[in-house]
Amino acid sequence: MSLEHILEKIRREAQEERDNILRESRERAARLKAEAEQEVRSQRERILREAEQESELEAHRLITQARLQKKLRLLEIKKSLVEEVLEKAFGERSIEVGSLKRTIVRKDGVTEEALDPDTLREELRPQLESYIAGLLKL
Repeated sequence: MSLEHILEKIRREAQEERDNILRESRERAARLKAEAEQEVRSQRERILREAEQESELEAHRLITQARLQKKLRLLEIKKSLVEEVLEKAFGERSIEVGSLKRTIVRKDGVTEEALDPDTLREELRPQLESYIAGLLKL
């Protein structure tokens, strides 16, 4: 075997080895790229799902908050109307302090005590509010 022949054989083997290394490197690079693309798709889908869930929760929270504000506003209006009716009802009749009396029945007898209009009004307020709200369909 001549020197030229040996050198040619070494070059061919080196060329084959280089080609094998390049082919394996390209295959590995293609696999890594495919894995990375799959990971990116998975992360994108996860992020989109999380964002969708968060937006749904935020939308529900906003709707709930708006409903609560609406109910609070209606309650405020109802209280205002009831207060206005009570003011008119107690304002139309001039009730003098001491003219109202409460009869208290006990085991040991019956007694009367003076009742001022403000006390009467506060004691009757819950029942009057319910009655007025019913009349006004509130």
